[in-house]
Amino acid sequence: MRTKVSIFCGIVLVVCVLLLLCRAPEQSKTESPGAQAPLTNQPLFSQPKQPVKVAAAQNLVPPQPSSNMVADAIHRGSPEGVNEMHQRALTQWQAPIEFYGKTVDENSNAVAGVNIHFRWIEKPTEDGERTADTQSDSEGLFSLRGKRGASLTVWFSKEGYYSSHRGQKSFNYALGPDIISPDSLNPIILLLHKKGQGVELLTSQNGIRPNLAIRIPKDNTPVRVDFFQKQASSTGQLEISQNKPPWQGATNWSFSLSVPDGGLIENQDEFQFQAPDKGYQSMIEYHFSIGRSNWTTHVTKQFYITFGQPRQYGWLRFESDLAQETVFVTYVVNPSGSRNLEPP
Repeated sequence: MRTKVSIFCGIVLVVCVLLLLCRAPEQSKTESPGAQAPLTNQPLFSQPKQPVKVAAAQNLVPPQPSSNMVADAIHRGSPEGVNEMHQRALTQWQAPIEFYGKTVDENSNAVAGVNIHFRWIEKPTEDGERTADTQSDSEGLFSLRGKRGASLTVWFSKEGYYSSHRGQKSFNYALGPDIISPDSLNPIILLLHKKGQGVELLTSQNGIRPNLAIRIPKDNTPVRVDFFQKQASSTGQLEISQNKPPWQGATNWSFSLSVPDGGLIENQDEFQFQAPDKGYQSMIEYHFSIGRSNWTTHVTKQFYITFGQPRQYGWLRFESDLAQETVFVTYVVNPSGSRNLEPP
């Protein structure tokens, strides 16, 4: 009797799932194309997030369930099918874990004695978590072998160094296109940056906020931002303008940044501790058109900046979203005129 009840429940569950599949495309039509989550504040010295690309919603034809699909679904809802799925999931969860890593500094030199902490889940139970600790050797090498789990998280740190990615990286061993391929001859590089002489810096920190929220008209009217007053001001060193049509159905938008008495250099450096002495542009413009490879509705860009006489240097992070008039500006400036931007 219990077996019949289980099979009946499984069939009911399958029918419900198929009904939801047929309704899913109708729900997708009601979603606004290009909708974005609100912008989030980032710490002053964090790695910038990559822009998120949002595609327009598509009209999809609901899949028509075949007799084979229904039979397979009924099997999955039966006790035998549930047990089979459980065993398959457990097998995938217990993928072999092998990890080979190497710790290097900003000049690609091996860093010995880096503290390494591993964490993985051996099985999906309360007592399934496992950890291990080691240190990198004289060649910066370390490893973890003979373990099992779906993923592995690695923490790395050493006194006197900054750690890339805030000292934490995760690796997938079970599902998806980014499954790691362990290779002792080609270890995964974990980057550290040796701490130098930090200096006092002027920052955009304003109360508990690490950045400034500045309202910029969407009709290309320029607004200036004063780094020292930490607000929009006609005396500002940075000038921002943007052209943003109504975001519903928008096919293009743009913005420009300029430092009239200096310039900017776009960069992707994680540790922006030394500003270049040349190569700055007084203005940088960005144009986004739907259908082009750079199309996005949310942008984060970072730059080295210089301005004034005598010259002062700093770095700047700019965050903007097509749907919002407000942009976010995060920056540090060395008021002494040095190109050293390392925090104290």
